[in-house]
Amino acid sequence: MNIKHTISATALTAALVIGGGAAAFAGGNGGGTGNGGNGTTDHSAKVTALCAHQDQIIPHLTQRQTKLTERIAKLTDLQAKATANGKTKAAERIGQRLTRLHNELDRVTNRIAKAPAWIAEHCS
Repeated sequence: MNIKHTISATALTAALVIGGGAAAFAGGNGGGTGNGGNGTTDHSAKVTALCAHQDQIIPHLTQRQTKLTERIAKLTDLQAKATANGKTKAAERIGQRLTRLHNELDRVTNRIAKAPAWIAEHCS
């Protein structure tokens, strides 16, 4: 295949990909919900689904809390090693990850604290 055919095939493929993507984007979901969903899921259905598994909520959150704590401990050790070895950029990236993990751990801890009251209120 010569260069003209290669360029033509590439241009045609690119045009089809861009055009197809634009058409799919413009089509949307048609539901008008704005969340990309089908608009049929409401709050009461979500509450019912959660209440069906109410005995699993706190153990699941506790397991997540444990994994986050373990991961924070590992990354703290890695950050100390990176700092000791003079790898400041790696230590900085690890520090950013630790910040995100601490934020997530705070959210999970708050959910664990609020879960019994939520379950009592919604799943009676």
